Amino acid sequence: MSDEKAMAIAENADLVLNGYAVTLDNGNYRVINLKTGKAAYIMASGELSETNMDDVESAIAMRIVSENRKYITAA
Repeated sequence: MSDEKAMAIAENADLVLNGYAVTLDNGNYRVINLKTGKAAYIMASGELSETNMDDVESAIAMRIVSENRKYITAA
């Protein structure tokens, strides 16, 4: 992913942590790895709905959401 595209995604995210941008989407979470551009969609229940991330990236994305829900708010 280009630096410009990563910066644009990060600027519009509700939370950026460890290279992952998290955006609240109708109570669910979109998580994008800013280095690779791979994404995950995590339901409000904490279940992984869709992803093109590998297992390690998916686990990181899910952990970021579960540990930081209270900080993720729509701007």
